[in-house]
Amino acid sequence: MAGTSPIYRGNLHSIGQVGSLVRIPQGLVDLVATVNKVSITESVTDSEMTAAQIDDERGLRVELIGQIDRGTEQFQRGVGSYPGLNDPVHFTTSSDLKSIFPLSDGERFRAGCLSVDEDIPVTLNAEQLVVQHAAIVGSTGSGKTSAVSSLLQNFVKEGWNASNIIVIDPHGEYATALEDIASVLSVFADGDAQLRVPYWALPAEEILEIFVGGQPNKTFQNRFEELITEARGDFAKEAEWLDIDPTAVSSETPIPFDIRSIWHKIDAENRETRQVTDDPETACQTDPGDAGDLEPAQYEPYGPAGQPPNKGPKYNHYGNSPEHLRLGLLDPQLRFFQRPLGDPTGEDPLVEVTKGWLGGEKPISVLDFSGVPNQTADIAIGVVLDLLFELALRSDADGRGIGRPSPVLVVLEEAHRYLSDSADGLTRDAANRIAREGRKYGVGLLAVTQRPKELPATALAQCGTLISLRLTNSEDQGTIKAALPDTVTGIADVLPSLRTHEAIISGEAVELPVRAFLDKPNPWPEAEDPSLEPWRSNPEAPDVEDVLTSWRDIYQ
Repeated sequence: MAGTSPIYRGNLHSIGQVGSLVRIPQGLVDLVATVNKVSITESVTDSEMTAAQIDDERGLRVELIGQIDRGTEQFQRGVGSYPGLNDPVHFTTSSDLKSIFPLSDGERFRAGCLSVDEDIPVTLNAEQLVVQHAAIVGSTGSGKTSAVSSLLQNFVKEGWNASNIIVIDPHGEYATALEDIASVLSVFADGDAQLRVPYWALPAEEILEIFVGGQPNKTFQNRFEELITEARGDFAKEAEWLDIDPTAVSSETPIPFDIRSIWHKIDAENRETRQVTDDPETACQTDPGDAGDLEPAQYEPYGPAGQPPNKGPKYNHYGNSPEHLRLGLLDPQLRFFQRPLGDPTGEDPLVEVTKGWLGGEKPISVLDFSGVPNQTADIAIGVVLDLLFELALRSDADGRGIGRPSPVLVVLEEAHRYLSDSADGLTRDAANRIAREGRKYGVGLLAVTQRPKELPATALAQCGTLISLRLTNSEDQGTIKAALPDTVTGIADVLPSLRTHEAIISGEAVELPVRAFLDKPNPWPEAEDPSLEPWRSNPEAPDVEDVLTSWRDIYQ
């Protein structure tokens, strides 16, 4: 055929596009193959190169992927026969493609349309996408955030209204796109919209990493763990909703305690002076301070040359660590760690917290960690992932709970931050545990990243479905090529030339690997590049007064 875009039955057909499909008739079936390479061969007919004659021959390299039964017009993966030499190869028509790509139904939902034929929808198997894990990869600007928003919007639109989808949003991009179908919890919101990750759900070491940072004084750390263990045990004795042996409580048991009281006690020990060093009754306290308001106790200065008051037995043993802890507790960016506190006579506060993480009655929950220091946000995300997996692990398949009785899908933006070796220990372990074991317990993972090269090979290998948008980095391209099936690695050659919102979809959730345009979200997420149109307006000094006021308000 002379052209590569013939008109057939009123439709324009592209021939020879990498990722497109061709049909090879074989009796009662038509073999279907995907194009993974286009080439021109040059053959020189005169070996002496005298009056060289060059013949150009265009060719396609294809991989057989299935067959269409002409009688039933049903598509089947795999082939029962192979084509012979000189068998004709046909382009696929719309009717052929409709036999191959199923429509949305009770098991599938729409993701987009074929790149070569916008009238043919591309659908994904919901169960395979959720339970078998998936990954969306693409360079910055390729449309990753829009792709996630569109998929989640279509997912709910197709009828999965009781889903448990949790979007980990480190940059605050998804609220506008999903607010109509999602519960949005933000670190700096007020009331029921505030994201809460109680500090007492963490081990003592992680609590110090959040509020103190760096490497705290070792003596201080040991004393902190000792007092936490004691405080958790005391709460366990009083709590009417807890059924646990107080002697089995450790500094890592997720039981509420008052961290401010512990700070006040340690800080007082660090400041205390006494008339008689060994007699606590002779403490020279001038002001008891207030633990709740984070006001330290005050003491008379110790006397010079051994004169009373004397230094207390633990005077300055903890260095600056108590003051660093106080400043951390005062930091408004860390306020979301301090709620809820827990009441021995009330109900288990973790029940309401986890209900909030799961979105309540909404099918999607967006956990917005924007504005929080990366290290702190990573720890909080690790707590969320770890607790959700533990709940799924302990939920019976025929009972209530999450996981096997009701699967959970975790959408992990910036997945390389949490899965790589450089991630915080708690977060890395929790995220990789979901990647390795989540499918057994009904916890699915949708990893979203612009750097697939930085994902652990084990985590990427666990993803049953791969949605690859444009990738410009050669290392990232190599990682995705290695993850694709051998039969379609040729398609990966087009990764750097894919258009925005165009992707190669392969794996368990699709009938066969396909090059597709993903649907655009409505409404859009806040991930698009800003416009330069304001630069064309009349020059004037930027007004940042309201912005500064809003920024200062978070410190009140």
